Amino acid sequence: MKRQKRLWTAAAACAVLGATCRAVPGVRFAGLLFWCLTALLIVFAMLEQYKEHAWAKWGKRVLLAFVCLGLVAFGYLESLVIRGAHTDGRAEDAQCVVILGAGVNGTTPSLMLSSRLQAALDFIADKPDIPIICSGGQGPGEDISEADCMADWLIAHGVDESRIYREDRSTSTQENFAYSEEIMAELGLDAGDMFAFVTNDYHIFRAGRIAGTDAACGVAATLPRSAYYDALQLNYYVREAFATGWLLLRGN
Repeated sequence: MKRQKRLWTAAAACAVLGATCRAVPGVRFAGLLFWCLTALLIVFAMLEQYKEHAWAKWGKRVLLAFVCLGLVAFGYLESLVIRGAHTDGRAEDAQCVVILGAGVNGTTPSLMLSSRLQAALDFIADKPDIPIICSGGQGPGEDISEADCMADWLIAHGVDESRIYREDRSTSTQENFAYSEEIMAELGLDAGDMFAFVTNDYHIFRAGRIAGTDAACGVAATLPRSAYYDALQLNYYVREAFATGWLLLRGN
């Protein structure tokens, strides 16, 4: 009875944490995970109530086996995300740089997009001639395209507008690369020429898989350090493991 009570208490706590996270921008995915954990704890509590029955004992064993398999799979996927979360040293030889778009608040770069733009600015500081492709269309709540927002930000920070090419049709990472490759072809770059892509560190591995070429070199953008930003990073890293799993299941 005590174990069952503890399980119900834990389920209630997870439900509250889930609702709290869902109300906080940037960590809503964590809220979904807490709610999934709530459901799991409720099932365990119900099985505990009938623990004297053979079917309940087997049910707990099967459920625990699935949980263990899930944790192993998550650990593997998260290791891929973490191992890829750095700038590729080959990026220094890139012939072009593509900045992958992220959210725009009206006409202002979001936190994620701001970090990518700053990373791009740092990367091109000693590369005065490399062309820059700002890749991203216009989504809900955005008054301008992500490409225009990025280009305007770079120009405001001293980048020569003649170096900037705007790709404003894409709505996904796949399209970011597909449409950017069209621009690179127009610039006279061959398919095998090295190019850099700028995105957040947790997104490097998956974006590289989507690019589908060894010529793509990731440049990692990171968030400033603070308790809130660290919580955001943790949320994004966990979410990215699930997104990576879905990508691999689709055969990428």
